[in-house]
Parts: sequence; structure tokens; C-alpha cells
Amino acid sequence: MGRAPQALDATFLASLYLATRPDLGALPVPRSVIEGIARHQQQLQVDDYARRYPAAETWLLTDGEHAVGRVVLDWTDDTLCVVDLAVALGMRRQGIARTVLAALQTACQGQRAMALRVRADNAGARALYAACGFAVVRDDGATLELRWNWV
Repeated sequence: MGRAPQALDATFLASLYLATRPDLGALPVPRSVIEGIARHQQQLQVDDYARRYPAAETWLLTDGEHAVGRVVLDWTDDTLCVVDLAVALGMRRQGIARTVLAALQTACQGQRAMALRVRADNAGARALYAACGFAVVRDDGATLELRWNWV
């Protein structure tokens, strides 16, 4: 299930962002400093997505009652770009992202391809995307661009 984010989801979204940034958590500074940096970078990300994907939709993934993740989607005539897909730390490896991707693949069937990017060092996500039929179309060393075609 999913829903549009609301103002009351800000704390969840901040913790989700920080969970996707293990590099920030490893900084040798107090937690309050890390959280401040994360808030700033999270806002930069939101602004960047709004600039690059002005028609994108953001959805919170829920288990019916509680938020467990977020997906940002940009639909075009022939491609669905999964701009961002993140699952909360305590909810990972439970099939949430796989279920979301399968539903999106079903929605794209016969009409659109899907594209996404992943950090090259994110082995878990790379394995998931490969298992879901995504193939690497570009590797710049730091990130991989992946594509899934419905045919």
C-alpha cells in the first residue's frame, strides 16, 4: 500500500534519508551534527528531484498503518523512471522493494520500460534489480544506470 507523504511524515523521511547514507553515519562527529548535515542534504535532494523531474510523484510505502519506505516515480510516454526507492532499515530484506518493483513492472507491461540508477557499491540493491530483470546500460564507476524492458 502507499499514500502521498504528509507534513507529519517529516521525521520518518529524515530517518529514511539518513538510513540511505551510511557515509554520513560514519562521520566522527556528534549525532546532532550528522543529523543537521543529513537534513541539509535531504533538502538539496528534494530540490534536485523537483528541478530534474518536475512531474515526479512521491509515495510513502506503508504496511497498512506505518510508513516503511518511499518511492519517487517519473512517468513519461515510454519510460517509468524510478528516481528513488528506499526502505527503512528495520524493514529491509522483507520483499517490500521487490513487491513495489513487481507492481510497477505490471503497470508498465506493454507500454513502458523502467529505468533507475543505483550506487555501484550497493550490492544488495544491485542483486535485487538483477533478480527483477534489470540490466546495466551504463556504468560510470560510481553509479549504474539500469533498464527493464517489458518485451
